[in-house]
Amino acid sequence: MLREMLAGILGGTLSGISPGIHVNTLAAFLSKTGVADNLLLFSMGLTHTFLDVVPSAFFGVPDEGTSLGVLPAHRLVLQGRAMEVVRIALWASFLAVIIVIPLMPLYISLVHLYRPTFGRIFVLFLATFLILTESGWRKSFALIVFLLSGILGILTFRLSLRQPYYHLFTGLFGLPVLIEALRSKNPPMETKSSEIEMSGERFIGFSLLGTLLGMIASLVPAFTASQAALLGSFFSRDERSFLTVVFSVNTSNFLFSFANFLATGRVRNGIVALMTPAGSGALTFYLLAALFISMVVLIYGETLAGLILRVVSRVPYRMLNLAVILFLFDLSYLFDGPLGVLVLIGASMIGLLASNLGVKRTNCMGVLMLPIIIG
Repeated sequence: MLREMLAGILGGTLSGISPGIHVNTLAAFLSKTGVADNLLLFSMGLTHTFLDVVPSAFFGVPDEGTSLGVLPAHRLVLQGRAMEVVRIALWASFLAVIIVIPLMPLYISLVHLYRPTFGRIFVLFLATFLILTESGWRKSFALIVFLLSGILGILTFRLSLRQPYYHLFTGLFGLPVLIEALRSKNPPMETKSSEIEMSGERFIGFSLLGTLLGMIASLVPAFTASQAALLGSFFSRDERSFLTVVFSVNTSNFLFSFANFLATGRVRNGIVALMTPAGSGALTFYLLAALFISMVVLIYGETLAGLILRVVSRVPYRMLNLAVILFLFDLSYLFDGPLGVLVLIGASMIGLLASNLGVKRTNCMGVLMLPIIIG
């Protein structure tokens, strides 16, 4: 049992700190080699949600759960607050684990009540609200970006790609940040302080908000963790509070999705699809395991991120960004060949368009929302 947990923590650490390597990809590879223990996969997935801050903040490389956090995290990194971002991620994720436990009985009672129509109406409302929050003519520009990203999503999901989310989210949210950074001067990558510049009450409050949004996202299959984080952006007015919501959503969504799987057999998460049904009676054991895993990752997570930052800070900033861009294109080609690269380029163009039109890049979430609304 301990061996499986530690192996999962190791695997989740590897996928968490590696740009472009999602935990689902690593888990799928392990399952093909015959490694498909539930506890190992659970530990791997949970650990990944704590540490995927490293590629998103240091390199501007997102995955589905942290895509909206790339830009605010990267901004803080360039201000010398890299280790503060890491600390926000680790403690927001840990708080999410703590808050999930008392919410779990309520969640299990709600999990059987979901109806598909509700999810579609909810996403339509969220999309309308997102566009209308832009000012003046920017509403029209936001609608254009929303529709373009949505059409790209519809077309991409009809292709036989192994990693469609990689190409879409890296293109919409990751590459534009890296490309725009190539124009800037070489900023310092060192860290000034790891102290979280936010009161404890606000931090706990936004973590609670993120946890609740993650719970809703796991109940409604049409409402993803990224969309839950998007909803959280309307309540947070600065980078730190928004990142607290994003990382809490990411971790709580994983835990609630796993609980949903145990209670109903429904798959709400890619790594969960590789697990074998265990029944809701095993939930208490996995919640205790989550506490253990969280405390272990808290012990070494900040130190590991600091070591990575020291290595990264020795590389000239533009050279680092260019190397990461080339690496992401190589991964795209490795996953899905020329077709994957084509989707990556198309998504990047839409992400850059949003920036040039002066609208929030969150409008690119049309990539998931429009396919859901249309059905």
